[in-house]
Amino acid sequence: MTQSHQTHRRFADIAGAADTRSRRATGLLLAAALVMLGIHVMQLATFALPSGQFRNFHLGFAIVIGFLALIEQSGAEQRLRRIAFWALTALTVALMAYIHVEYEALTQVRSFLPSGPDIVVAILLLMTALILSGFQWGWTIPALAVIGIAYGLWGYLMPGDIFFHGGIAPKRLLGYTSIPYFQGLLGSLTSLSAGTIFMFMLFGGVLKATGAIDFIVQLGFTVGRRSRAGPALVAVVSSGLMGTVSGSTVANVASTGALTIPLMKRYGFKGEFAGAVEAVSSTGGQLMPPVMGLAAFLIVGMTGLSYNSIMVAAIAPALIFYAYLMFSVQLRAVSLNLDARDSDVLDGGPSLATAARGQWHLAVSIAVLVWLLMSGIPAGNSALIAVLLLLGLDVLVTLTRGRFSLDAFRIALGRVVNGLVEGARAGAMVATVIAVIGVLIELLTVTGFAQKLSFAMLDLSDGSLFVLSIIVAASCLVFGLGLPTSAAYFIVALFGAPALVETGVPLLAAHMFVFYFANLSAVTPPVAVAALVGANIAKASFWGTSFNAVRLALPGFLIPFLFLFEPEILGLGEGLSAQMLAVSQAIIATGALNCALEGHIFQRISVIERITLAITALGLLYWDVRIEMVSLALIVALVAWSGWRAAAARRSPVN
Repeated sequence: MTQSHQTHRRFADIAGAADTRSRRATGLLLAAALVMLGIHVMQLATFALPSGQFRNFHLGFAIVIGFLALIEQSGAEQRLRRIAFWALTALTVALMAYIHVEYEALTQVRSFLPSGPDIVVAILLLMTALILSGFQWGWTIPALAVIGIAYGLWGYLMPGDIFFHGGIAPKRLLGYTSIPYFQGLLGSLTSLSAGTIFMFMLFGGVLKATGAIDFIVQLGFTVGRRSRAGPALVAVVSSGLMGTVSGSTVANVASTGALTIPLMKRYGFKGEFAGAVEAVSSTGGQLMPPVMGLAAFLIVGMTGLSYNSIMVAAIAPALIFYAYLMFSVQLRAVSLNLDARDSDVLDGGPSLATAARGQWHLAVSIAVLVWLLMSGIPAGNSALIAVLLLLGLDVLVTLTRGRFSLDAFRIALGRVVNGLVEGARAGAMVATVIAVIGVLIELLTVTGFAQKLSFAMLDLSDGSLFVLSIIVAASCLVFGLGLPTSAAYFIVALFGAPALVETGVPLLAAHMFVFYFANLSAVTPPVAVAALVGANIAKASFWGTSFNAVRLALPGFLIPFLFLFEPEILGLGEGLSAQMLAVSQAIIATGALNCALEGHIFQRISVIERITLAITALGLLYWDVRIEMVSLALIVALVAWSGWRAAAARRSPVN
């Protein structure tokens, strides 16, 4: 390999694109990412820029980085594609510069009377954002935004009270998409992305670059070696923790699943079950604090509630979800008579103690992040402090291991830059899609459609909270079929959550309900994108994998109803003792339901026992004390009966 090729490879690795096809694009991406980072750090530290200008830089650099990343992936044979992306990159820079230079005039002189150039800039900015989000996230979200714009223009032609509105003049409509109103692409969602989400994506990028993924997988292996479920428990632990790093269900399945799914199959689990375990574990990673797949920050933006209250409320449901999943894989291993403790499938690799000694600074930075968040420090500032701490500790560890040599210094600097660029790439990608969603949300709001749909839901439910909850849950699952979790949550939260609140549901409980069902669309047929990826890796049937995934994710479909009818499970209302009681009920009920579905407690149980156990498990989740007490008594009796029979079978002589 020549010296120039070696230099190119090192340069690309630092920029986070080892497979780049354009060195020029990689270099510009590296520069854009570092400038974007500098602007964000400066803003969080000094608030030197007006809010609108900061949002403009945030979105502009995000789009530039996105197009440069697409150029990196385009081969020399795709000449027209490259030329188009270069042109769009240059255009974005010009649009960003125009908005920055004209900011004062836009906000003080032309805020209600945009000029011709303002209209052109608004159209072009919308076009670039739609094109980029289409290439990055698929064309569903841009298509919905375009439909929203068309609805804003021609809503006066729509039939019925719900869909009809007076129409919005073209100039005013374009103002809602970006300038001069600084809504839509440059609205409150982009402000949330710039001030908070970007910093957490940066933290995730730095965690990856400093070895967090290897440590998480090693932690999973250590737990798995001590369990009968073995590789299945590795998938549950590693994928759940990966959710605090990647923020993407599909990315979790693709990364950890490539390792865990073949291990599960080799161990003896069927391909459909192995793919489902990985899909559900990765989906649950989005429910796990402190990051929650960005949902915590989205809920903050929609409700105005504090981040701390959302994170604390999410802990108990997430623990129930994973307790059920761990019990499920353990029960399946028992049913199949598998025991990883007697298998060599997880042998090899360093011990957890060795891995922990090498990666102690990762745990320290995460602990500091959680402590800062719980202390009431703004989420964006907390993430920035955690990033700086992690980078500083990683540099210290790297230099110490390398005895402060020149090579150690180069390695440390490379890890710092790689982590920052990796985080900037991820943050930029999220910023673009959130901005496009902001356009759709803005238009659904200003046309009155969201409010009218919310009232229609209330009318359809005839005041019944249970009926309304079914309607809202179905809406989440339907919207989530073709959209990322964040988009599905945003859209349904706009009209579903207010309808729930109107019936007396606490605001946080309503939004957590919507968020859970938006997440579970990733494992719900007929699309079930997480199950699809898991099935492809497992070389298994998609439908078999997706139905197994629905079963393994069952608490995610049941617990949200407790948010509405027993909000104590979220820590709302009656104190810690009430929450612990609700959590205990949920754990017992979901465990009993698991046994009923598997057909096994201490031994195989009959069909009648399975049906009885399933009914009593659901009864224990019902919001009536008398039904709950009877259900609990029956569950205890069935478990005791199974235990007595299993003990008797062990005592009886073998014929």
